[in-house]
Amino acid sequence: MGLFDVDEEKLQGFYHRAWLEANRGFVDPRKYPYLDKALYMYAREHGCSYDDALILAKTGKKIW
Repeated sequence: MGLFDVDEEKLQGFYHRAWLEANRGFVDPRKYPYLDKALYMYAREHGCSYDDALILAKTGKKIW
């Protein structure tokens, strides 16, 4: 695994960080560049959609 690879644990960590920055409210991933980029990278590496990656980051459960 490389330095810039994104796995499930990193993805959930980025989402948690954005959630805390949003004062534990609604997280719009487009407003947090690190989360947006991580979701995009995860979706490309694992062959899923951006929305599936976002659900994985929120809940920790894979849909596909």
